[in-house]
Amino acid sequence: MILFISVVLGLLWSQVISHFGASILLHRHYCHKQFEVPKWFEALGLSMLMVACIRTPIGWIASHRMHHKHSDSEKDPHSWKHVGYWKVLFTTWNIRKISPKYSRDLFKNPMLVFCHHHWLKILIITNIVSFIISPYFWLAFCAIPFVFAKVGFGLLNTVGHNEEGGSDVAWLNLFIAGEGYHRQHHLNWKQVRLHKWDTAGWIAEKLFVKGK
Repeated sequence: MILFISVVLGLLWSQVISHFGASILLHRHYCHKQFEVPKWFEALGLSMLMVACIRTPIGWIASHRMHHKHSDSEKDPHSWKHVGYWKVLFTTWNIRKISPKYSRDLFKNPMLVFCHHHWLKILIITNIVSFIISPYFWLAFCAIPFVFAKVGFGLLNTVGHNEEGGSDVAWLNLFIAGEGYHRQHHLNWKQVRLHKWDTAGWIAEKLFVKGK
């Protein structure tokens, strides 16, 4: 029973991280500058992302910007057709492979720089402390969000790019905070909410977009 509750809580916590940390903060705010967020939200979102082990947020943001610039080409760091399906599905992006022009502005942000230099220490300490509290707590708080994030990002850049320019895949919305209509995102990347099932877009509009 405790294991079942831990799994359910872990999946719910994963959705919170996916919506507020990955989709709203990393993707929409940092990558595409669709809106501004307060410092407290930035700190909270980055804390969530460290739990999900995306390694350095700067690497994630820079690689995503490069992905949009060179989508589905040989220069696209997310392209499974050129990088390899399984490598894109399971690999976390390495900033050393990304041109500095995609990350110069990010190194002016103290919070991002801190996470960039200390992500591994944060990851190790978080996992150790969580496991000491309880293996079930560790499962819900760290392990499941880690797997959920890897699966979500991997599916987005493989299944979500079966067609050149992105694919609209409805069931992907369950894994990536309503961003399953990925082709629409590539065509309208400045638009906050793309469709009625875009849950993270709806939350972002309510919280951070004036007049919504």
